[in-house]
Amino acid sequence: MPAPPIVLLTDFGLADAYVGMMRGVIASVNPDIPVIDLTHGIGPQDIRHGAVVLADSHRYFPPHSIFVAVVDPGVGTDRAAILLDTPDGRYLAPDNGLLTLVCREYAPSFGEDETSSPTALPGVCRAWRLTNPAYWQHPVSDTFHGRDVFAPVAAHLSRGVPPDSLGEPEDAIVALPLPSPRPEGNTVRGQVIFADAFGNLVTDITENVLSGMGISSGDPSVTVRVAGCAIAGLSRTFHHPPGDGLRALLGSHGRLEVVVVNGNAAQFLRVKSGDPVVVTSG
Repeated sequence: MPAPPIVLLTDFGLADAYVGMMRGVIASVNPDIPVIDLTHGIGPQDIRHGAVVLADSHRYFPPHSIFVAVVDPGVGTDRAAILLDTPDGRYLAPDNGLLTLVCREYAPSFGEDETSSPTALPGVCRAWRLTNPAYWQHPVSDTFHGRDVFAPVAAHLSRGVPPDSLGEPEDAIVALPLPSPRPEGNTVRGQVIFADAFGNLVTDITENVLSGMGISSGDPSVTVRVAGCAIAGLSRTFHHPPGDGLRALLGSHGRLEVVVVNGNAAQFLRVKSGDPVVVTSG
C-alpha cells in the first residue's frame, strides 16, 4: 500500500514563500512522501476557522494521513507543539485549541466548556509534546515553527520514526471553548464561523442538529435570521428554487450556509465571524 500523505493546513496564504519552504523541508527528509495542500487560506490567526476546516475535511483523506496544521499566533511562546494520534489520522499542531473539533469526534463534550483550558484526551487518542530537537530543522526560528518543527517532524514520522522518539507523552491538550448549538423547542441559535472565497457564510449549525429538529434540505417551513434579515425556507442548491438574492442552504461541509446567488453574502450583509444566526422551524 502507498504511504499515506502529509496534508498541510495553514493561514500563510500563497503570496509568500512560507508554504514552499515547508514543502522543501519535507522533501529533504522524505522525498517519496506525497504532500497535499488542504488550504493555506485560513483567516490570519483564526484558530477557530482552522479547527472547523480541519474537522470538516480530514475524513476525505486516506486513513492514517499526517496532518500538519499551523495557525499559530503564539509561535515562539511557551505554548507546546504536539502530535495527536487518533484512530483515523495523526495531527501535528500548536497546542492552542486547533485540534478541538478533531478530538470532539471521539469525545462529544470536548471543548464544550466556556474557557480555553487543558482537557483530558479522548480515551482512543494519544498525544506527545514535541521536545526532541533531533528531528527539527536547525537553526530553529522563533517565528516559523511550521518550517523548523512541524514540517520536519511530519517527514520523520512518515518515515516510521515512532512517536515516543519525538517527545514526551501528554494526557491533556488545550480545547477551544466551542459550545455546540443546541435546539430550544423549534429554534436553534448559532453563529457565523467564516466566509469562504465566494463570500458564503459558513455557520456552526450542522446538518445533524437540523435533522434532529426534523429540518432537511429544501424545507420550506424554516426561517433563518441573520444581520436583521429573515430568509424564508432552505434552498436545495444555489439555484433551486430559481431566483436571485439571499438564501440559506446546507452546504457541502454539512453546515448551514447563508449565500447570495451570483453574489457575496459577506459583503451584502456586512457580517463577521461570531455574528448570530437563528433558525426557526414551523
